[in-house]
Amino acid sequence: MVHYTPPMPRPFPRLHSVIAVVGSAACLLGSPCFAAAPALTPSVLSARLLPILASPALAQAHVGVRITTLDGRLLFAYHDKERFTPASNTKLLTTAAASALLPVNTLTWTTRLVTDGTVDADGTLHGNLILLGAGDPTMSARLYPYRNRKEAEQHPEPLRDPLGDLSAMVDQLAARGIRAVDGDILGDDTLFPWEPYGVGWGWDDLVWSYGAPVSAVTIDDNVVHLHVQAGGQGTTEAAWVPATPFYTLQNAATVAASAEAAEPGLDRMPGSRTVRLWGTISPDGYTAPMAIEDPAEFAARSLQMLLVQRGIAVQGTARAQHRLSTVTQDYGLEQAQPLALQPAELATFAAPVAGRTILATHLSPPVAEDIVVTNKVSQNLHAELLLRMLGKTLGEDGSYAQGVRVVRQFLLQAGVPASDFFFHDGSGMSMSDLITPRAYTTLLAYAAHQQWGAEWRKSLPVGGADGTLAERFGGTPLDGRIEAKTGSLSEVSTLSGYLTTSRGQTLVFSILVNGHLPENGDEKATIHAMDQICLTVAAAE
Repeated sequence: MVHYTPPMPRPFPRLHSVIAVVGSAACLLGSPCFAAAPALTPSVLSARLLPILASPALAQAHVGVRITTLDGRLLFAYHDKERFTPASNTKLLTTAAASALLPVNTLTWTTRLVTDGTVDADGTLHGNLILLGAGDPTMSARLYPYRNRKEAEQHPEPLRDPLGDLSAMVDQLAARGIRAVDGDILGDDTLFPWEPYGVGWGWDDLVWSYGAPVSAVTIDDNVVHLHVQAGGQGTTEAAWVPATPFYTLQNAATVAASAEAAEPGLDRMPGSRTVRLWGTISPDGYTAPMAIEDPAEFAARSLQMLLVQRGIAVQGTARAQHRLSTVTQDYGLEQAQPLALQPAELATFAAPVAGRTILATHLSPPVAEDIVVTNKVSQNLHAELLLRMLGKTLGEDGSYAQGVRVVRQFLLQAGVPASDFFFHDGSGMSMSDLITPRAYTTLLAYAAHQQWGAEWRKSLPVGGADGTLAERFGGTPLDGRIEAKTGSLSEVSTLSGYLTTSRGQTLVFSILVNGHLPENGDEKATIHAMDQICLTVAAAE
C-alpha cells in the first residue's frame, strides 16, 4: 500500500526514479500510451501518478487524490485526508442521502392551487388563490426523463413552454367554471423557511442562473431569460422569456459590426429589480439566463398573467408569502443531537392544505428522475431543494441547516469519518464547504454495496456520453467506462466517481484540486491532468 502525504524530506522519488518514468509521464501528458501496461499495484500507480501530480498544471495547486477498490482496499493516496473545497462534488452527498433515505423511484412532488375562500354559482372566487409550493424542481421547460444529446438528436421533441405546468393548472381552474378572483394571488413557499441562499455563496453569483434562489415555489429553475436582438439603425430590442412582468430593463446596448467584435455588458445588483444592459451585442443576438430575485412572487405574477390571458378577471395583487425559520441554526452541527435515520415512507411530498379547498393539482415525475438531472447537468437549485426536502422529512424543519444535519448523519452511518467534512449547502456553491478525498471514496464504495447504489451510480455523468462529461474521455479507453461527478468553482476543479479498468475491475476515485492557476485564461491544462490520472489508473494493469 502506498500512502503519500507530503510534506516529507523527499516529497517525490529520487532523481534516478524520476528519470526512469519521465518518458512515460511525457506520453501521459500528451496522447495517452497504454501498451504493455504492468499489473495494477500501489507501486505502479505511485510511479505513474506522481509525475502527473508534479506537472506544471498541478505543481502549485493543492491536490488530493485517493483511489481504492470497491471493497475499500487502498491503491493510491495523496493528501487524501486533507480537506478541500469540493464545488459540485457536494451533490454526491446530497443525492446519495436522498437515494438512501427516500423512496425516490415512486416519490413525487404535489403542487396545488388552493383557496381560503369560496366559489359562488357565478364562478367568482371570493378569497385568495394560493399556489402552494412543494419544492418541486420539475415545473419547467425541461423534458423528463433525462436524455443525452445523442438521444435528443435521434428523437427530437418540441420545446416546452416554461410556464406549461402552471398553465395546465389554470386550465383546471377554468374547467371548474371559475371566471373571476376577487382576492390576491399568492405564491406560498412556506413549506420551507425563506433562506434563498446558502452560507458562503458568492454575492456575484446570485444574479445568474446557477445562483438562483431556493424556494418551495419554483418555476423553470427560478430563471428568466433575457433575449436581445438587433433593431433598426444599430439599436437593440429585448424581451423576457417567460414574459412575466418582473424586472425593469435599462437597455443602452447597440449592435456590433460582427459577432467577434461584440462586447455586451449586463448586471443586476443583488436585491434589485433593475437589470442594466450596455456595450455591444452580436448581430445574431444575445441571450442571458438570470436568476429570479423572489421566485414565489414571480410565480404569483405568472399565475395572474395566465389567468387574465384566459379571461379570468383578478381584482387583487400578486404577492409572495414567506416564513422565516424558527429552528436554531447550528452551522457546524458537530454538537447537534445525532439523528436516528430510518428511510422515509411517503408517496408524495406536499405542503399541508390546512383546511383550504383544493382547486387544481400538479404531480411531478418521480424524484429519481430529477436526481439524474441534478447529477448529469449539475443543477444547483435542484440539489438545494433535495437538501431541504431531506430536512423537512427527516429533520426538524425544511431549513438548509436541518438538511445538512440529515446528510451529515447519513455520511457518518456510511462510515465517513466526522473529521473528514463539513459543508453548508446541498450543491457545492459554498466556498465554506470542505471535504477530503477519503470521504468521497468511502461514500462511493459504501454506495456500491447498497440496494440503491446501482441506480444512483447511473445518475452520474458518463465519460464521452452525457452530462458534464460528454466532452471528456470520448475516444479514449474510458469512453463510456467512467461515471463521475464534476465540480468547478473559481480555481477549483474536482472529479469523483467510478471507473472501469482495462481488465474490467471497477475502482472508486476522488481527485480534488484547489488553487490552480488557469493557463491562458482557462482550466484546460488542469482538467487534462486530472483526466490523465484517470486514464493512467485505467490502463495500469
